[in-house]
Amino acid sequence: MRVAAIVVSYNSAGELPLSLSCLKALPVDDVVVVDNSSADDSVEVAESFGYPVVSLPNVGFGKAINAAAETLPDADAYFLLNPDCHIAPESFGHLTEALEAGPRLGVVAPLMRYPDGRFGISSGPAPSMAKEWLAALKVDHLVPRGLKRYLARATPLRKKFQMLEYLDVEPVRRVRDAAWVSGFCMLVRGEAFRAVDGFDPGFFLYFEDVDLCTRLRANGWGVASVGTSVAEHKESASTAAAGKTGLYRSGMYVYFTKHGTRGERFLASALRRLPI
Repeated sequence: MRVAAIVVSYNSAGELPLSLSCLKALPVDDVVVVDNSSADDSVEVAESFGYPVVSLPNVGFGKAINAAAETLPDADAYFLLNPDCHIAPESFGHLTEALEAGPRLGVVAPLMRYPDGRFGISSGPAPSMAKEWLAALKVDHLVPRGLKRYLARATPLRKKFQMLEYLDVEPVRRVRDAAWVSGFCMLVRGEAFRAVDGFDPGFFLYFEDVDLCTRLRANGWGVASVGTSVAEHKESASTAAAGKTGLYRSGMYVYFTKHGTRGERFLASALRRLPI
């Protein structure tokens, strides 16, 4: 399997050594860094690792990935890695093994682990406005951690309330189907990626990965989380500086405008304007 790695940078000079150094240890055939008009030394840092850099205006995440993929049209798979992420060779190997074992799998992703050892959300069920509103109102902060653990593994409840799958972030020794997996670190089959024309350029940042997975599934490709694979995620401050909440809700609005019902579109529009 010929794998091309793509890293998108935006003022990521401080984070790039984390991702680019780990790529040196992985069996990838090509590496491309796409820089979205960084004002710092991101380009110089990437070049110091010997990787080619594609410099663009700040076109957002999905468009940057598409531009890099166009330069590597023969790749069997594209490995997308955020600049603030690190993955060990063993975990990377579990991703490639899963993709090779499932010829109709379009994309796989690892679990996400933060520096303090907590696991974050790296996959989930179909998006819902109920989940988005509960998160915006911080209702989940009122639920004790122990109860969250119980709800995450309560199969009857999960069947009735799919959003409970968001709580199930702990490692499991299997490959699990998912409605979507996070673009922070994913391995996408080249054939599948090209079949759906890559990322939708209508998304700037956030939900472009969910949209990609939605379209892959609609075209008969599988989406899966690999429970034996873990990527470390530092979480860059670049999006926080640019207004993470606003960017997130803009991406959410584009997603539900494209895929949602009339009611979901109304709720997405209202949430986008909510001043919290």
